[in-house]
Amino acid sequence: MSKKMSGWIIGTVVFLGVGGCVLARYNTNSMAHVFYQQIVHSKTDSLPKKKNKSSLKTKVEKDQTSSFKKGDISQLLKDKSYVGSYATVANGKISRTHYVGKGTKQNHNKYYLATDTENMLTAAAVLQLVDQGKLKLSTPINKYYDSLSTSDKVTVQTLLDMTSGLSNDSIPNNQLMNVLNWNLNHVELGATGQYNYQEVNYVLLEGIISQVTNQSYQDYITNTFLKPSKLGETKFASQVDGSKMAAPYSNGQLADNSTLAKAMNGQMGQNQLVATPKDLLKLTQFLVKKYGNNPNFIGKQPSGRLIRDGDMYYVSGKIVGYRTAIAISKDGKQGIVLMSNDSNGKNDLTSLVKKAYADLK
Repeated sequence: MSKKMSGWIIGTVVFLGVGGCVLARYNTNSMAHVFYQQIVHSKTDSLPKKKNKSSLKTKVEKDQTSSFKKGDISQLLKDKSYVGSYATVANGKISRTHYVGKGTKQNHNKYYLATDTENMLTAAAVLQLVDQGKLKLSTPINKYYDSLSTSDKVTVQTLLDMTSGLSNDSIPNNQLMNVLNWNLNHVELGATGQYNYQEVNYVLLEGIISQVTNQSYQDYITNTFLKPSKLGETKFASQVDGSKMAAPYSNGQLADNSTLAKAMNGQMGQNQLVATPKDLLKLTQFLVKKYGNNPNFIGKQPSGRLIRDGDMYYVSGKIVGYRTAIAISKDGKQGIVLMSNDSNGKNDLTSLVKKAYADLK
């Protein structure tokens, strides 16, 4: 095994070890351990290899849309040095996945990390439990975490909005076997009411979901949202063989252990979900139709939830090796999902996805 390949494997373990755990007492083993076992027993996609069958759909599907030219979007992305894939929806119909940039052939039928955009699914899960009368946004979180000396002002709502005042700026030294407990042991209490993007908020939300439903966060999301919507290409990392993931790059180089380690602090409790662009677009379309009119589903500040901008909603996220961005109309009939496996170490895809969305119209 080459040093480069070894670095990618180790880096992936570090990377997924932080964000890839079941966040509750019912199942707290790290997903990274499972994913690690899959990676070390599979071939890396950073090297050329013969075509083989994939669990994903390999049949070429015809575009179902006619209100835009695929070449225009592809050219826009190429001009911006975009690397990865995308899918669009026009007039309510979703296109097949398209691939752009270096390594296009290696990315066919691969999964990408959904990055922080997973939080819109967590928000939907919270709101569904509220609708069912199983959870209240006004409930203080010390009801679920008696080890936290938080005031009654720190509620489920403040976690959702990232105004809880809770923070965690610590960096783990190794793979975490229990992300929730680690965050509970390192969380710092601050003044409630001010927005502050902190991953710990959604770690705690995912733990609350698990306590309320008496099942793991992953099981609840899968059984409540993914399976009923027939989203077979949206999964948790532990459910996907490492060979099916688009290899993570940073500035055109395979992301190594050192680079990934520096990003560990931005991965607490999120970045568990993997998907294809087409499936992530289906999921977003479903969530917008069901929760788009709920003000608690739409964020005002970046939190991994959709944000309103004129006639559309958008969200973006990034970590070393992956970037994801979504722009979709309020009725879910027009939109685009970008999923890149080259983080470039600089910016997210917000401006690019907005431009691409405008070009669809």
